Amino acid sequence: MALRTLVPSITCPHCWAEFPPAQVRYVSEHETLRGDSVLGEGAQMRFLPSRFDARGRAIDPAGSVCSRMACKRCHLELPPATVELPQTILSIVGAPACGKSVMLAAASFSLRSGLVVEGLDFLDADPTLNDLTLELEASLFRSSTPDQPTMIAKTDLSGRLYREFQIEDATWMAPKPQLFVLARGQRRQLLCLYDNAGEHFLPGHDSAHEPVTRHLASSRALVFVVDPTQDQRVIERLGGRETVRARGGAGSTEQRQDLVLIEAANRVRRLRALGASEPLPFRIIIALAKADIWGGLTTPEISAGFGKAGVGEARIKTALAVPELDVLESAHVVCSAFLTEHMPELLATARALDPKFRIVPFSGLGRAPSRSSLELGLTICPRDVRPVWPAAPIVVALAEAEPLMFPEYVRR
Repeated sequence: MALRTLVPSITCPHCWAEFPPAQVRYVSEHETLRGDSVLGEGAQMRFLPSRFDARGRAIDPAGSVCSRMACKRCHLELPPATVELPQTILSIVGAPACGKSVMLAAASFSLRSGLVVEGLDFLDADPTLNDLTLELEASLFRSSTPDQPTMIAKTDLSGRLYREFQIEDATWMAPKPQLFVLARGQRRQLLCLYDNAGEHFLPGHDSAHEPVTRHLASSRALVFVVDPTQDQRVIERLGGRETVRARGGAGSTEQRQDLVLIEAANRVRRLRALGASEPLPFRIIIALAKADIWGGLTTPEISAGFGKAGVGEARIKTALAVPELDVLESAHVVCSAFLTEHMPELLATARALDPKFRIVPFSGLGRAPSRSSLELGLTICPRDVRPVWPAAPIVVALAEAEPLMFPEYVRR
C-alpha cells in the first residue's frame, strides 16, 4: 500500500477552521449511527476514530469501515484532496449582477479543455460541491439544444449555494466552496473558489452567524469583477441606457462598485486584525467584464485584438488561452487609461489598496445576450457563446498566489 503524504494543517473550505489532519472527523457508515450534534438528526454521526483496519480506514463505533472525512468544527464533508494537497483560496468579489458566475463557469469550462495554460491539468475535486457551476457550464457550453435560448440566472442569496450547521445552539450559514485540483509539472494544488451573491459584499451585509464572506480572511488573492456597463459615464459613451441594455450590458447605476472593493478590504482588515496603514496581504486583480461591449472605447481598442487571431480551431484556442505576459501588461496599461477616463475613483481605490494591482479584461460570453420579455433576466443561445480570455483573471490571481506554478505570468 502506497504511503500518503498529508499536509501539516487543514483549512476547512466550509467554515475556515484550521486544524491538523489528526483531528479530522470521519463520517459513520452504520445505519444505527444516524444523528449528528452539528448537522442534525438526518445526518450520519461524525466521530474521531480510535480504531482502523489494515488499510488505514477508520472503523465507526458500530464496526463499519468508513472512508469519508469531515471538518472537526462544522462537520461538513471534506474531499480527500483536502488532507493531501496544499490549498489556495481565491476570493471572487463584485457588485450584484457584475458577471461573477458567468466568469467562473466560462473559466472552469475552458481550464478543463487544456487550451488555457500549457501543461495544466484542471479537475473537479468534488463535483457535488461544484454542481451549480457545472449546471451553468452545461447550459452555456454543452447544451443538447444549442439553438434554444438559455437563461443566465442570478446568484441567489440563499439556497443550494450555501450550507447550514449548528454550533453552540446557533445556526450558521456558510457558502459552498468550489474545489478543483490543479496539476502542472511536479506541483499539485487544491484550488478553492467562492461565488457569493454580490449583495453579500455590500456594506452592512455581514453578520456573525452568516459568515458568507469570511473566506476573505484566508484568501491568497482577490479577483474583483467590475462591470463597466453599470457606470453612467460608460453608459453615456456607449449611446445611453437602452442601447447598452440592448447590447447585453447592465445599463444601470444602482451601485458604486468602488464601495464594494472598499468594503471587501475593510472586512479583510477586521478579520485579519490589520491596522489601517498595513498593506493588504494579497494582490488585487481587477477583472473588467464584458470587454466585447466597452472595448471599443479604449485606445487602442481592446476589442480589435481581443483574441481575434486565427480562424476556426485556432481562433477558439486563441480566445480561450491566457495570452503571454507582455500582452497582459499591454492590456493592463490600456485598461488603466480607460478607467482613468471613465471610472477614476475605482482606479484610485485599487491603487490605494494595492499599488501593484493588475487589470485583466475578459468576456464570459463574447456575444450580447438578450433580455427576456418578462424582464426575468438575460438569455443567450449556447451556439452563440464565444468567451474570450475567460480564465485570465483567475490564472493571473493564481500566478500571484502560486508563482512557482505559473512563473510565466509573474511580473518581472
